[in-house]
Amino acid sequence: MTSPPPSAFTASTLAVDQQRRRRRTRLLLGGAAAAVVASLAVWAWSGSGGIPGDDARPASAAQAPDAVRRTVETGPRSVEGRAAVQYREEIRQVGATADALGAWATDKVFAKGLVNTVKGFSLTKENATDAKGDRPAWTLTFPGPLCATTRHVSAAGWTAVAYAGERVDPGQSLGAPCDRLAVIDLDTGKKRWETRLGTADAPAGNVNVTMTDGAVAVAGDQGSAAYDTTSGKRLWTRSARGTCADSGFAGGSALLALVRCGDSAGPRFRVERVDAHTGRTRWTYRVGEGIEAVYLASAAPAVIAVAAGDVQVSHLIPLDEHGRARGTIRLADTHMPVGCDRPFSAVVESCRSVVVGPRELYLPVDDDIVSFDLATGKSGRRFASPAGAMTPLRTNGDHLIAYREGSGFTPSAVVSLDPATGEERPLLLFGANPDDLAGTDDPTRDDILYEHGRLFLAATSVYGPTDKGHLGELSNVAVGVESIAP
Repeated sequence: MTSPPPSAFTASTLAVDQQRRRRRTRLLLGGAAAAVVASLAVWAWSGSGGIPGDDARPASAAQAPDAVRRTVETGPRSVEGRAAVQYREEIRQVGATADALGAWATDKVFAKGLVNTVKGFSLTKENATDAKGDRPAWTLTFPGPLCATTRHVSAAGWTAVAYAGERVDPGQSLGAPCDRLAVIDLDTGKKRWETRLGTADAPAGNVNVTMTDGAVAVAGDQGSAAYDTTSGKRLWTRSARGTCADSGFAGGSALLALVRCGDSAGPRFRVERVDAHTGRTRWTYRVGEGIEAVYLASAAPAVIAVAAGDVQVSHLIPLDEHGRARGTIRLADTHMPVGCDRPFSAVVESCRSVVVGPRELYLPVDDDIVSFDLATGKSGRRFASPAGAMTPLRTNGDHLIAYREGSGFTPSAVVSLDPATGEERPLLLFGANPDDLAGTDDPTRDDILYEHGRLFLAATSVYGPTDKGHLGELSNVAVGVESIAP
């Protein structure tokens, strides 16, 4: 008897095996305060500088509501963390997998996608809790499952999602027509607009969505299109050009297109900088032959990840403002970017462990983080972890924000790293036992966000019980942590 194909409802054999190895534990953040306080002395001894003050940075300039958000973080008054969100669900079907696409945060709301819903959890007041965790402030339900999301959020708190416009039976979501696009307001849970995606814009089951300043871009096998973020008006479309077509986009403060040509036996790739409002190509970088896959690690500065002769990423190539290659970064097995390849997904903007700043990029190497110069490709400062593995999350001015897993009696942490001096400052300390975050803190699979002084760990898949004896168990979908004194 053959197994059903992987879908938003049915697990593959690999996913079930992974799920069996996962340990499910009840979140214990509330009991972590003593461990955090006891460990402050350890952090001071390790050179963290003790409890940090605000990082001295100018406030970011005012942005247009439809511009992709660029926030500046400051240090809290206390690094002691407490629970901000606990979102749990029961998946009743034995051996099932529920896709959990999308995780976003504003200063007011944390929002999380699960199958065909997005739920928003208030961050501005105490939430009433029950056996299933924090009750959402709002729930937005779509006719069919979410099929594509973007991590980008506008300055006004808007993001884009693609979804099936009609209900589909369990096990059929991969073949469902991903024929709707909407921009939603994360603070209110309301759709600002929605539109039907035509066959020239997005094919069924293979859609990529991103946001750049003022525009939402969508790509699929049959073509691509862009829409005005505020109004939903279609700005342009691009159809296949001979054997070449847009494979996906990367957004942010610029828009990059990954163009794939030829067939699967001998693909050829090029990267284009695209004017988000006209669809015109500003420059083109042609990737060399013999490349199996290409991913867009960053749009601005432009950095691409390539797999030369294998499916694993082997090189990172920074590009200059004219689309010319700068220093190439050759990767070793010890610092392989994770999350670039998402099975059964058209996403190309997915190298979540690569964080790109104005002059450097950062990669996890063993348990540490190493910087690489964009101009030369040479490695620079290494931030050594005194405890568990570190994952770079985002740049913050000239600094880097990273998440560190707890180890032994050392709490999990969010830290600010200074590339110029090597100084480390804790921003949040919480939960000495990493099992408290079970199912949400795997950086190779899950979403880890730090926004407005809060850390969020969110699963991208939620698993059902392995057998009927485990029916009724609750799984973590997302966990949020904030300072007791922001």
